[in-house]
Amino acid sequence: MTLHWAEKCCSCCFNRAILDSDTPLQVKRKKLLIVVVSALLAASVFSLLSVFASLSTIPVLPAGVAIVSIYVSLSLIVFRHQVTDAFVAQVAIPYCVCIMFADLEGYSSYSDVFWPCFVLVVDVMLVLECPAKMSFYVVGLCIVWLAVVAAERILRFGMFDLSFLSTNQADRLEGCDCDILPCRVKHSRALTAMAVQLLVFYIDFVCTRGFAAAVLSEKNRILASIETANRIAVSLSRFDLESSATMLREAEIPDDLRSAFSSILRNLRSYKP
Repeated sequence: MTLHWAEKCCSCCFNRAILDSDTPLQVKRKKLLIVVVSALLAASVFSLLSVFASLSTIPVLPAGVAIVSIYVSLSLIVFRHQVTDAFVAQVAIPYCVCIMFADLEGYSSYSDVFWPCFVLVVDVMLVLECPAKMSFYVVGLCIVWLAVVAAERILRFGMFDLSFLSTNQADRLEGCDCDILPCRVKHSRALTAMAVQLLVFYIDFVCTRGFAAAVLSEKNRILASIETANRIAVSLSRFDLESSATMLREAEIPDDLRSAFSSILRNLRSYKP
């Protein structure tokens, strides 16, 4: 029953958000964003309700994700905006800021860290076929952030003390006997952690980019084949056999389709008066 209503709700959102003038890429972007944002909105609202139930401090990540998700939902479904590269940037930047604040809170209070959410942002941007430079900006931001965090863990120059949502001192004292909280860590431990983080990020980025590039290449090849086949068919229908033969020789189409057109061309030449 729950899945049925979720599917019905998504279908309603798709019908409302997608316009007749949208390109196939726009439709793809809107559908993916609606699914992702709906899941993020549901998860963030659930987290916020749990926080309110326990009367604890509102965490940055669920609150920020909820705000950005509501903005995206209103833009797509109510105002029916186009999912341009600028729009994706408007969504990605606030998400990245939320991730960094949540990560800062996690490190300063010995709780969960959220840098893997950068991976989700980059993956979505790659699947949405955003310009490569946008993905590289997010990747660069993540690398810089991990480097700054590693430096702070080693040197403790005060960044973790800026966390305005950190838990009380008693909670932070658990498992720590140093004067400056959170405690410093050894160079080897911090650098090893950063190396593992970068390795995970790099592997995911390369694999997802390769997959997205392969899908895009295959889609472009199929579209080009359809367009070429359409031109050849129109030329054959007009009995313009020489032009058809030239296009058929230069066309990059599947072998079966090329064989079929060649057979039609031979038959038309034999029938031509």
